[in-house]
Amino acid sequence: MTITFIPMSTATARTLQAGGPDAYGHAPERCISDGDGIPCRHCLDFVPEGEPYLVLAHRPFDGLHPYTETGPIFLCAKSCEAGGGERLPAFLDSPSYILRGYDAGERILYGTGAVTPTDGITRRAEDLLAREDVAFVHIRSASNNCFHCRIERG
Repeated sequence: MTITFIPMSTATARTLQAGGPDAYGHAPERCISDGDGIPCRHCLDFVPEGEPYLVLAHRPFDGLHPYTETGPIFLCAKSCEAGGGERLPAFLDSPSYILRGYDAGERILYGTGAVTPTDGITRRAEDLLAREDVAFVHIRSASNNCFHCRIERG
């Protein structure tokens, strides 16, 4: 099976980078990267040292219901190219992440969530996406539960 790592949409990134409101209706906070692992959810790379980035509330779902979690993320403040594709994004450099499956209605599929070693992400995502009831998978921080990116069937 081929899987694809999907970043935040370019349209959403551009709106936020232009000063648009976050998921809570607030202006994103602006910071300067110290080069210590600030992962952008659009380019799926680290914000370089000295470069500006945004901190904002993000809801990576289309619908609005009890399962549409909202949380903090980082985003390059300047326009960046969308990352993603078939290879594990380089910005996933922590020892482990939470992978969790969702159905087509964006509902968590209980029993699919697991802390997964980084070198096992691809295999775990393939296993989850082999199930007919799993429409997509989220990669989230194992320590803070922040959204990193989405995985879909390629």
